[in-house]
Amino acid sequence: MRALTLIPVLLLLLGATAVASLSHHSGLQAVSLLRLDPQPPLEWRLLLQLRLPRLLAAASAGALLSSAGAAVQARFRNALAEPGLIGINSGAALAAALALSLGAGLYGVAAAGFCGGLAALLLVRLLGNDADGNRLILSGLAVSTLLGSLLTLLITTLPDGSLRVVTFWLMGSFASVEWPQALILLLACPLIWLALFRQWRFLNALQLGESTAFHLGFDVRRREWLIVLLAALAAGLVVSGCGMIGFVGLMAPHLARQLVGSDSRRLLAVAPLLGAWLTVVADWLAGGLLAPAELPVGVITSLLGAPFFLWLLRRQEPGRA
Repeated sequence: MRALTLIPVLLLLLGATAVASLSHHSGLQAVSLLRLDPQPPLEWRLLLQLRLPRLLAAASAGALLSSAGAAVQARFRNALAEPGLIGINSGAALAAALALSLGAGLYGVAAAGFCGGLAALLLVRLLGNDADGNRLILSGLAVSTLLGSLLTLLITTLPDGSLRVVTFWLMGSFASVEWPQALILLLACPLIWLALFRQWRFLNALQLGESTAFHLGFDVRRREWLIVLLAALAAGLVVSGCGMIGFVGLMAPHLARQLVGSDSRRLLAVAPLLGAWLTVVADWLAGGLLAPAELPVGVITSLLGAPFFLWLLRRQEPGRA
């Protein structure tokens, strides 16, 4: 399917889902949202102060994770690579939780998340030095387990009053997102996406191997570092603002690949829209399945993503199409 045909369809789908989610959780009818009533009721103020920043954060987080996932998969030439599976999310979560426990502000937590995600990715890359094989994924899972254990050790030392909040946040939630967090994600999303999209020719060349990319005139090491930094920044911002939201960076690029093929230009155009839609749907389900109680968004994405990962892993077994 042509990306130029698919993009408007995905935008309409994302917009319709966003309006439906806002109207469901704010108590307003969809027609009221589209009409923009100049004298808003209480529900309208609730929409502007709580629901709208949450929706924008969810869409931006999904687009960031999907962009990072698509770039990481192309960089390591492995369809199973994903920010959560190769340790970026765990590293970002550990560093961000540590910064929170030390009383850091919003920007300090975001910076810590970026540094933690980058450090974890570098460790995984060092251990899984054959980036073409499954050793990268196994190294990522091992590092994620280690960092998860350290994170558990950290949160057990927290005071009881903040333990539940931090635990809920780590599972991935947009419930406490306010306008500052939403604006950071909203502004970072197009900047990181554009920086990754500009590398589509290099990512395509990298599919043929690093040697081929070098002989085509690309500065392989510098561009690889740029992609790694951008992926770590994207995941770090999402984790520091919303907690760990897994598998979106795996599902959206793979679904996009089924729709538009492996060309990185089309993939990086479609995957962020699919990721934004998946995350908005997950947030909608998280707030509505057990209302008035709320599930963490990370639980919803994991329930969808874990079977998807196993199915994808089974498809990659030798002898399977």
